[in-house]
Amino acid sequence: MTGPIPIPRRTLAILALLALLLVPAAAGAKPLKRGSRGVHVQRVQRIVGVTADGNFGKGTKRAVERWQRRHGLTADGVVGPATWAAMKRAARASRGHHRRHHHRRRAANVSHRAAVIALQRRLGVAADGVFGPGTQAAVKHFQRSHGLTADGVVGPATWRALGYGGRTQLLKRGHVHRHHARGGGLAIVRRVIRAGNRIARMPYKYGGGHGSFSDSGYDCSGSVSYALHGGGLLSSPLDSSQLESYGAAGQGRWITIYANPGHAYMVVRGRRFDTSGQYRTGSRWQPDDRSSAGYVVRHPPGL
Repeated sequence: MTGPIPIPRRTLAILALLALLLVPAAAGAKPLKRGSRGVHVQRVQRIVGVTADGNFGKGTKRAVERWQRRHGLTADGVVGPATWAAMKRAARASRGHHRRHHHRRRAANVSHRAAVIALQRRLGVAADGVFGPGTQAAVKHFQRSHGLTADGVVGPATWRALGYGGRTQLLKRGHVHRHHARGGGLAIVRRVIRAGNRIARMPYKYGGGHGSFSDSGYDCSGSVSYALHGGGLLSSPLDSSQLESYGAAGQGRWITIYANPGHAYMVVRGRRFDTSGQYRTGSRWQPDDRSSAGYVVRHPPGL
């Protein structure tokens, strides 16, 4: 139980982007396209959020096209000089964003939800970020097996036994289903919709909405986070990788979130809330559906 602490996917993506800054200018001289192989292909795959096997196949081409569309490039699926340059600019932006908020994240000793996910992963239970009865039972079992007071509360002693010696947050079972009361669910959904309406036509901004819910523009996961926060379902912004483990698995009754390392969107009462459609309608709200292939499907518990 004392193995290395897992590195979040967003951190891995940032490291992959930073690696681009070390790529010599000649790397962009020969475009990467379907059929290409090698370490530069792996770097591109990490950036666009697909398996980094070094083989530029059909899936990588589709992912590159999505990345190009989101960054205002010609979506031809070829990583040439313009795309390399855009990826390097994104690397610099990510590095600056990461540095600006690094101290604040450390001071906050990670968010409550992130701490619960880290706990759940170490215990080997579903990492949904909700400290429910299953997580409590797993904590008690772990405490008993390590000679600790089996109270189901995670404090400094339990963190140390789990291999997180510097963590001091107190975690315990919470009451997360108050919104299941009759009529409460739809009221929350209406608040989510109203929040989505407030930013529906605001510009797309890479990294927007991650440092603060108040921003001049929002990216895909920043937009979803803002709307969920408006419904009281989220206390701090999440990136698309973190949304992969948000809430409960599967489609929701009213709200469903679709996420992968490169993009996130959600469907609220049958309407898609998605930055990728703004170029057609000017709004994050979209009248049509889209393929959910390659996305993790989650929903707020009870909704």
